[in-house]
Amino acid sequence: MTGHSTTVDTAGSLADEAYDLLQWADRLTTSELDWLIGLAGRTYGPTFLAEALAEDKITARTVADLVGGIWSGAEYPDRHHDRDTWRWLFDTAGFTVDGERAARPAEPLTLYRGSVPERRTDWSWSRDRAVAERFAEGVRGRAPGRLWVCEVPPAHMLAVNTGRDEAEVVVDTRGLQITEAPA
Repeated sequence: MTGHSTTVDTAGSLADEAYDLLQWADRLTTSELDWLIGLAGRTYGPTFLAEALAEDKITARTVADLVGGIWSGAEYPDRHHDRDTWRWLFDTAGFTVDGERAARPAEPLTLYRGSVPERRTDWSWSRDRAVAERFAEGVRGRAPGRLWVCEVPPAHMLAVNTGRDEAEVVVDTRGLQITEAPA
């Protein structure tokens, strides 16, 4: 697919080896791509996934299996790709819950995000207000921020990830009304 090329700046020998293997592969199974990402390190997950898909080395099923976990594991996923590339990856996958394709929720959900104002439109949201409040307080070296709330229509929900106990919902925030949550 054109318009989604990526580059990898590998820093270590294992990442170099994994990237070389990715380049040489014709087709990769989900397990093989997951192994390469594990070899390189989770921070390479977004790049490896996008590159493998762009070069037609993986199936949409593999993207579905991996994209949610890769998003969640990247810590700052929007630093790896622009939103158009993430939309492409999530559109390819279809809606997933913990790496399994699933039906989107039928109704809008009230979701929360704790962040500084300039990052309120980022895509990691939570169904659990307490989780978002922790992020608003400034966890993991993040600056303290505010608590944001949004009624999210089903079409804007891209994936649900429960593996990190954050009740995360990946949300395409384009065009959504995001407001500061009442205290």
